[in-house]
Amino acid sequence: MRLSCRALWLIVFAGIGVVSVVGVGAARAERVQPLLGGWRFHAGAVENGQAIGLDDSGWQRVRLPHDWAIAGPFDAKVDGRTGKLPWRGEGWYRTSVTLKKADAGKRVYLDFDGVMAFPKVYVNGQLAGEWDYGYMSFRVDATPHVRWGDRNVVAVHADTRRHGSRWYPGAGLYRKVRLVVCDPVHVAHWGTCVTTPEVASASAVVRVQNEVVNEADEARPVTVRTSILDPQGWVVAEAAVEQTVAAGTTQPFDQRFPIPNPQVWDVCSPRVYTARVHLEGESGDPHETTFGIRTFAFTPDDGFHLNGRRVQMKGVDLHHGHGPLGAALFRSATERQLRIMKEMGANAVRTSHNPPAPDLLDACDRLGLVVFNEAFDKWGPTADRLDATPFEPFMERQIRNFVRRDRNHPSVVVWSIGNEIGDILANRGGDAPQKVAYAVRQVKRHDATRPVTMGCHVTGAVTGRKHILDALDIQSWNYNRKYALARQRYPDQPSIYSESASAFSTRGYYDLPHPKAKTDYSASHQCTSYDLTAAKWADIPDVDFHRMEQDRYVAGEFVWTGFDYLGEPTPFTQEARSSYFGIVDLCGMPKDRYFLYRSHWRPHAVTVHILPHWNWPDRVGKTVPVYVYTNGDSAELFLNGQTLGRKTKQSIQVERDDLAQGKPAAASTEETDRNNLAAGGNDGDRRTRWCASGGSVPQTWQVDLGGVQPVRGLAILFEKQASGYEFVVEASGNGKAWRPLVAHDAGTTAGRGWTARVDGQARHLRVRFTGLAEGWASFHEFEVFSEPVGGGQNLPAYYQVIDRYRLRWEDVPYQPGELKAVAYKGGEHLGEATVRTAGDPAAIRLTPERPEATADGQDLVYVLVEVVDAKGTLCPRDNPMVRFTVNGPATIAGIGNGNPLGLDPFGDAQHPLFFGKAMLILRTEPGKKGTVTITAEADGVAAGRATVRCR
Repeated sequence: MRLSCRALWLIVFAGIGVVSVVGVGAARAERVQPLLGGWRFHAGAVENGQAIGLDDSGWQRVRLPHDWAIAGPFDAKVDGRTGKLPWRGEGWYRTSVTLKKADAGKRVYLDFDGVMAFPKVYVNGQLAGEWDYGYMSFRVDATPHVRWGDRNVVAVHADTRRHGSRWYPGAGLYRKVRLVVCDPVHVAHWGTCVTTPEVASASAVVRVQNEVVNEADEARPVTVRTSILDPQGWVVAEAAVEQTVAAGTTQPFDQRFPIPNPQVWDVCSPRVYTARVHLEGESGDPHETTFGIRTFAFTPDDGFHLNGRRVQMKGVDLHHGHGPLGAALFRSATERQLRIMKEMGANAVRTSHNPPAPDLLDACDRLGLVVFNEAFDKWGPTADRLDATPFEPFMERQIRNFVRRDRNHPSVVVWSIGNEIGDILANRGGDAPQKVAYAVRQVKRHDATRPVTMGCHVTGAVTGRKHILDALDIQSWNYNRKYALARQRYPDQPSIYSESASAFSTRGYYDLPHPKAKTDYSASHQCTSYDLTAAKWADIPDVDFHRMEQDRYVAGEFVWTGFDYLGEPTPFTQEARSSYFGIVDLCGMPKDRYFLYRSHWRPHAVTVHILPHWNWPDRVGKTVPVYVYTNGDSAELFLNGQTLGRKTKQSIQVERDDLAQGKPAAASTEETDRNNLAAGGNDGDRRTRWCASGGSVPQTWQVDLGGVQPVRGLAILFEKQASGYEFVVEASGNGKAWRPLVAHDAGTTAGRGWTARVDGQARHLRVRFTGLAEGWASFHEFEVFSEPVGGGQNLPAYYQVIDRYRLRWEDVPYQPGELKAVAYKGGEHLGEATVRTAGDPAAIRLTPERPEATADGQDLVYVLVEVVDAKGTLCPRDNPMVRFTVNGPATIAGIGNGNPLGLDPFGDAQHPLFFGKAMLILRTEPGKKGTVTITAEADGVAAGRATVRCR
């Protein structure tokens, strides 16, 4: 069988249901009114924009969520670090609500899931509240300012001018807003906490703690009745408890419930219970909080365990944005994003690097994805903490909201207090250990059931006698196996690879010839989809696959990133407006790399994928490399029915005789006090090593092979990262006259291993170190082979690892027609995949990802747009401008094509294709059912049409 991109979408999106208003993970107040429609928006400053009598009739009508900057226009002159979009500025939003006169005396709150940035909230012209972190949810007490039985004007001022960001952050009311009306005696905001202190197969104990607030003028007796509903909706436990709550106080109510035969929450079976809380005598609906019954543990030597078994975290880092939608948070877009990742094999998400919308955690609960929940990107302007903001009060209020909001989600298994906080990791203020410990304490004030970590990247934080990270429960490190050094400092702490890969690719783009190194980027400002390039500080996927197979003590990896995102367009910061990091493109269309991850992360699901496309008119008579990504162990490739041979995945370590092992060795200096002598560098034991006595250069180490022999391959396993060593390997027949065989420049090799293909003869070989980034000259093993080692056919040594995870035919003579791969596993036929040469473009094809949508104004439908030939084959080299017409109860929410260099507006009714594809996003209209008809037209080809039903 073949898993095509179109089949993948049908699998991912079949059965997406109704988008409900109230989040799964949030405690529900008595009467909640979503404030999504009826808003007016004005970009820029407005004098007295909060005034009741202000005439806002000329302002733009908007429906939340709304990101004012995504409409653009792009500015090609500025660099792309934050997306080339006009997100810096200020804006005003206004709406009105009428409160029943009969409700006078109740409390009124406005709940915001997030406002970018520094929002000030006014009710009837008066400042009711404000917040100082654009990613954090917060509540405003509107009670003192409301008028019962009358129209109430709500105005929100958002100001992004002081916000710091390393990517596109969005602007405005980009998440949901709710009006909450409740009795003076009520459950506090985020005041329900559910834990499971005892879990076994036969029974579990559920503890429900409720904080009840009395804002009346006198003490009140309060009875809290709590029911526990199982995943099927049946009540399995119920009890009531009564206490008197004094006026102006908050009283905790603590209940425990035995649950027989619990249905556990797991990545394979995400079963969710509900705690239904009702205050007897309180008007309105009961409060509902969902939770899961599960056990988990992070261990220092065996990674992550969920419900008693080891689960390798196959995670992705996800930003909060959604491509053409900008930062606007639609629940269906969030669920789509997670379904795409889960279909690939991901079982974990890191919320890089800020608190997500509650909707994301709700979806992770439902879909079965564990979450590394992160609070901040650094602790300065990117966290909206400005220079004059005191550290402790800021951390206390932000972490309080962060943890109390998210602590009931079964998906959340670890809290992160921040990412890459350079000044802390370098201890520039001298108080880094105290600040880290303070942030950890704030987390544990509100949740002591989960460990606390932070994403680290400066290895100096764990060297010497520094105690910067002592307060953490888990070590989380970004890139280059830095977690191994942290393990030496903290051997009793678990480890997480919090950022891995940072590989580059552009969907549909293939650069020839192949890059000579991972940082050999194309002059086209696109990145090859042969998956051979990465950031200078990072690696291609295969390198980290192998690390995770070797280092089983690590809980797992989180790949940077699951999706492309606006901003951070490394390595082409000036030219591009969106990233190349994603496993899928900005619109959710899979890159080839998606199938590489799927083939490794879902070993029992059939994956057979061929790259590149087979349309190369300029290469007739030349060769084209062909790669196959499959969960099989081998495949045979056919071109127009003729076999091109069968390839089998290779072990990285090919058994060869090491000519240097055990032979006489000498060095310019040795670390004799620690017994790190020259003989430790070629004794076949990777636990021993040779080390120079100091950090000066040059230093040399040499071996006598005992006679002149052919030398074809060299390998060195260094004590530290190979990128930190500059050296040359020299050969000699007599130990006196030396000639260079191969040189290595610092910064060019990932990991601690280095290999090289050489062609020479020698009796004596010498490693001469000429530069050291840090430390001293030192390695565990120097190996010499009479046969080549390294990257295999046509690739440098760095790429040796890929033959463990990919199948390659590097020299396929191009001729038009059909290319087919037949995959095998254990000798049995597994599946097939085919790519064909396209004819002339003939039509536009539209493929909605699902046939129905909910007419609530929040649901979205994604429609794949392709140009195809007369037989329906994609034309990947044709990129016409496509014009869209939408008739029926839906509007265009955005259009994108995944091109990192593209500056076409996302909101127009036309868009060019990119390598033959684009994605149209439709938004339903509230309360309007019927059939939506989409028409797509382009010059010279037949129009495409499709329909979607709104119900």
